[in-house]
Amino acid sequence: MSIKSSAAILACKATYRFMRALGRTARAMPGKVALVVDRNIIKELSQGHKTIVITGTNGKTTTTHIVQQAVINTYGTAAYDPSSTNLEQGIATTLCLDSSIGGKRKSDWAVIESDEGASKTILPAMDPQVMVVTNLYRDQVDRYSSWTTARDYIIKAAQSSPNTTLVLNADCQVTASIADVVSNKIVWFGVECPVYEDGIADYDASVECIDCGAQLEFIHRTFAHLGNYTCPSCGRTHHAPDIACTKIENPREKSCTLTLRINGEEYVVEANVRAGYDVYNAVAAVAGLLTTGMAKEDVFAALAHFTHAAHRFEIFDLDGTPTRLLLMKNTAGCNQLINMVVSEGDLPKHLVCLLGAEIMDGITTDWIQDVRWEKLCTADTQVIVGGPKYEDMRDRLLRAGVPESSIRVQTDYARLVEDIAAIGEPVNVIANCSTIEALRLELVKKYQPVDYWSE
Repeated sequence: MSIKSSAAILACKATYRFMRALGRTARAMPGKVALVVDRNIIKELSQGHKTIVITGTNGKTTTTHIVQQAVINTYGTAAYDPSSTNLEQGIATTLCLDSSIGGKRKSDWAVIESDEGASKTILPAMDPQVMVVTNLYRDQVDRYSSWTTARDYIIKAAQSSPNTTLVLNADCQVTASIADVVSNKIVWFGVECPVYEDGIADYDASVECIDCGAQLEFIHRTFAHLGNYTCPSCGRTHHAPDIACTKIENPREKSCTLTLRINGEEYVVEANVRAGYDVYNAVAAVAGLLTTGMAKEDVFAALAHFTHAAHRFEIFDLDGTPTRLLLMKNTAGCNQLINMVVSEGDLPKHLVCLLGAEIMDGITTDWIQDVRWEKLCTADTQVIVGGPKYEDMRDRLLRAGVPESSIRVQTDYARLVEDIAAIGEPVNVIANCSTIEALRLELVKKYQPVDYWSE
């Protein structure tokens, strides 16, 4: 370990301790400082260790939490970031905190959530054994101008790390097309059954083939653009998954039972995810873990009992007002979130909708226009809007049919907590990354989250 690398680790740890003393989460800045001191610190601390990277538009945080639970349960420790800071600086923080000043890593394994764009620098630096790609949607148009921008970053990453096995979503044509141009070994996963009750799932009205532009034909669809597809024009077709969910049973408030086909054999397993879009995350995690060589029984045990990340259906009891946090990040993901809420039965009476436009959110808010708020909102829905882009949120909800008299504005997060507590009935908070973090900071000052996901 060079003097420069040791200095980077020391600087990272010192910055982390200082920021934590101030009450900050301290996941990005310490790593940013470390990278200034030693640009190659991620590569230095990755040498000789085992790594699994998870990337993709939606679901990477939940998939990462399943994976890290399995790795910790099986091997004792893992370098990972519980706050899901997935850019280069956050990953540097994770590795530095897992190391001594001399560069000795505490953990043999690292479980890394990576932003799609960051993957092009993370993979060549870390040379992981496995990279899971959950899916690829149109996302953050200020960063990714087309379906294929993020895919091309991942292709570049895979080509720079040819020994990494790629675990790809067979149901997503954009993700699947990565296999066309890389030499890496591929493991395929997918879902071969409905993920919602009839009449709940949303489908893109039409899906154009990314090769020739013709309309894809589907034998089976789950939601959005995902499913068993064929292009009648150029012949692009769905790849049969090696690992697939073939049945979803016993959907419960916080879990369900899955039948998984793994290389031709079926297994019935319990999953600590709700029936719906999270089933894809469960299957992606199983595929990634099995690809590392982990035993099936260890994988299944983690799937049944892993702990979800903050903001994922977390519930706070605000003096008798149950308040559920729901994270929205892009059009497709928010539509599936709404599908999930609608599938629960009665539509919520009280919503809090927060919208920001920081870098972590994507600096444009245009994506909320295509979210199907009309499915969630009625003339009786009471809404509080907030966040720096509350006007955009309010205007969209007005067009969705919420009366102006039913919408209030509250941009102060501390006062928002007081306003929510005064409601006295269940509240669903739908917010994007920067706003949900800001609200949660205020919530935890006074309230502890309910352990909603534990069995």
